Amino acid sequence: MICLAIDTSSKFLCIVLMENERVLRKFNQAKARAHGQFLIPEIQKILDKQKIRLQDLDCLAVNIGPGSFTGLRIGIAAVKGLSLGLNLPIISLSSLDLIAHNCLDSKKTICSIIDAKRKQAYAAIFKNSGNNLKKQGKYFLGPIEDLMVNLNPEVVFSGDGVGLYKEQISSYKNLNPSFAREKLWYTDPNVFAKLCYREYQSKKLKQAKEIVPMYLYANTCTVRKTQKNNNAK
Repeated sequence: MICLAIDTSSKFLCIVLMENERVLRKFNQAKARAHGQFLIPEIQKILDKQKIRLQDLDCLAVNIGPGSFTGLRIGIAAVKGLSLGLNLPIISLSSLDLIAHNCLDSKKTICSIIDAKRKQAYAAIFKNSGNNLKKQGKYFLGPIEDLMVNLNPEVVFSGDGVGLYKEQISSYKNLNPSFAREKLWYTDPNVFAKLCYREYQSKKLKQAKEIVPMYLYANTCTVRKTQKNNNAK
């Protein structure tokens, strides 16, 4: 399986060319507000250096979010365009899942948390079962205090939301939190490759028309004060 994976959900532009779960080439640099400028040229550089053509790919992969609205649209549009032009299936992954898997060596509950602006956070909670993460409940969007209510005391937080909410999280007496290093807050190319290969083996492949951004806002699953538990699957 030769796959080209793209993540434009954060300030980092992450492009990974992989064979099965092995990274062949990667580009992973902070390019905030310039993903559209660098994406296609960097894809071409990666393919040229590895002497692989687009026609040699077996599938594509993309991070569908949540994350930067503009960034997500750029990455998803590029992958859908390539999929339609090359007749390739797509693997879709969530940024919350990718971030959580950066902490796979932790035996604690893992909570990935991303800044959602508007004084809200995107989050997901995972339990480690034999080095296999299991998401607990639904994806979350809401005020950070609503997330704290149902957490186990022993929990490790990762994601750029840590930079914003670390002090507030640490103030909760019912928690004994730990916090991942900043380099674990974003998609890791090696983790991206491993999860893509797992999805490919499980035949969890989609067509371009099925790929939509996971915004969690608007009509999908906005968390309101009168509807705090209305979270997306």
